[in-house]
Amino acid sequence: MKNNIIKYATIATLAAVSFTACKKDEVATPTPVEQELITTVKLNVTNSEGFNKTFVYKVENGFGSTTQGTVTKDDIVLAPGKQYDVEVTLLNEKKSPAEDVTEEVKNESNDHLFLFQSAPVTGAGSVSFSDGNKDGNGNPLNQKIKFTTATAGTGALTLTLKHEPTNKAATTPDAAGGETDVEAIFNVKLQ
Repeated sequence: MKNNIIKYATIATLAAVSFTACKKDEVATPTPVEQELITTVKLNVTNSEGFNKTFVYKVENGFGSTTQGTVTKDDIVLAPGKQYDVEVTLLNEKKSPAEDVTEEVKNESNDHLFLFQSAPVTGAGSVSFSDGNKDGNGNPLNQKIKFTTATAGTGALTLTLKHEPTNKAATTPDAAGGETDVEAIFNVKLQ
């Protein structure tokens, strides 16, 4: 009798363990993080000689939208052969008052990278870039950076903001990987 009780108790315990082992754990589906809407990029440009100007690139319905709406942009007009300090500000002007998205990007600096490209790369009308600020891991963020202008001429400057880049040491958007949050192409005049 005692053996039968132990036998039935063992079977009941095994059945209970088997039943709970087969039960699927309920896992909450993670909610995807929605990217902030960015409608406006501002380049705040200063130098030690008193230059202080903001250049704006605005996409009415936001960068990356299927219907961008009206796109307006300033020409970047700088003196040749000079160095400038540049700080990027990002806004969502679909909200009233406008929402400053810059702080969120800086708070998530490990997941973002600002890239700057000049066309032409060197020579008249070109701009070179150096001394960008870093993320929390000491990798490039480049939300603040230095511009050095070449000789007088015209060109273009492309600013790209990458989200979750796979290579933060990259100097081009393709090499950086990740998702493009912003791509703004400014005309440049060095005069």
